[in-house]
Amino acid sequence: MRPLSTLATVAVAAAAGAASPAPAAAQAGAGAPYGARDPVACPSLTQAQPPSPQQAAVLIRCRRETVNSGSGELWLMEATRVELGGAQPFASLYNSVAMPGADTRAPVHPVRGSWTWATCISMKDAGRGGADPTLNCRETDVGGATGACWRTTAGEWACAMNGSSGATRRPTRAPR
Repeated sequence: MRPLSTLATVAVAAAAGAASPAPAAAQAGAGAPYGARDPVACPSLTQAQPPSPQQAAVLIRCRRETVNSGSGELWLMEATRVELGGAQPFASLYNSVAMPGADTRAPVHPVRGSWTWATCISMKDAGRGGADPTLNCRETDVGGATGACWRTTAGEWACAMNGSSGATRRPTRAPR
């Protein structure tokens, strides 16, 4: 990836409402069994200019936060940091970032950053055997993440970012 040109940085607070725009929960009530906040929903962002770093962070989080149907774990992104680069031709990032639904005629914006995964099991499962049910999560730092923000053929902005997992801390409390 080319170096990020016009660089803007943001650290997004853990609470879903701290990022702008403040989306409603994607799965209302999904966090309750974990004692956690709900995953964030993807806002419809159709502005002409690229997303701000704060908006990009929300678009990245909303694509990744979920209750995993296989494991039953809740996956939330915390301490999300995003740097947004200047416009590049679609072809320059085509082979390095999956951009579903991308308008290949529109420029894309490289992103880089980091976050911490909070992966939680239900408080009911965590409390078995007399353990503290509020210590039901583990946190894994993800650094060196790269990705892109792109305009879809529907005229909405989308963003994605992937990185390498680092140290894991456990047990931890769920993000609220």
